[in-house]
Amino acid sequence: MIVITLGSERIVDPTDDDLGRDRIGYSPTMSPLALYDASHGAWHLGERAHREHFALMTFDGVGVLAVEINHIAPVAATSGSREGSRRSVIHGQVLAAGHPVYDAYIGKPAPIPPQRNPIGYYDAPEEQTPCLCGCGETTPAGKDFIPGHDQTALHDRVRQIGTVQDFIGWFDRTHGNWPDINVIYEPVRLEDGTPSGESARQRHRLGCGHFYLDSSGKILNTPRIATAEEMASLKPCKTCKDASAKAALAR
Repeated sequence: MIVITLGSERIVDPTDDDLGRDRIGYSPTMSPLALYDASHGAWHLGERAHREHFALMTFDGVGVLAVEINHIAPVAATSGSREGSRRSVIHGQVLAAGHPVYDAYIGKPAPIPPQRNPIGYYDAPEEQTPCLCGCGETTPAGKDFIPGHDQTALHDRVRQIGTVQDFIGWFDRTHGNWPDINVIYEPVRLEDGTPSGESARQRHRLGCGHFYLDSSGKILNTPRIATAEEMASLKPCKTCKDASAKAALAR
């Protein structure tokens, strides 16, 4: 959870404000939406902020606004924003009574002690999720595993197949990168074999027969070896996958 310490409401010049606002900070007379407008940016946020699910605005050591984060974006370049600003804006939904985060923090003491930096972080129980290894413990926001548990989960599954070599062989046959499916047939116009300008959609095995012939038997879309980028980005042809898997099992 991002915890932001607000100052008292103050009037600002919209032409000098990154978001074009005429006031920032907190006032008890503000509605939740008015407080959101005055406080959801612009902040210097670190990488961790992008892994958090909630933001809590505090004033005088008490939670005053809770937001469920949709996304965090850089300050847009407008006439009011400072050139080269590295500040960010929190976009999200203002929470109301009945939501567990609102009920736990609004009107309650801030979950972290006062600090000089207005931006702080708190490992809120509401953001923790079960570790994906199945150990039953929980992880902080944005983390799938407790440190080291990802390796435990991986090797537990490798042992179900056999050795690491067995696992690699099984994975490549079933889900893997299919290194032998490494041919691209460039999209062409069937009437004359000229390039159509479209991008290739799949990769194939050499000799798979997924090419076009003209009336004389000449291949219109001459195959070529896929680039490293295409090997990573293009899906293998299903028919070629089936043929590759059968060939691997026959070895």
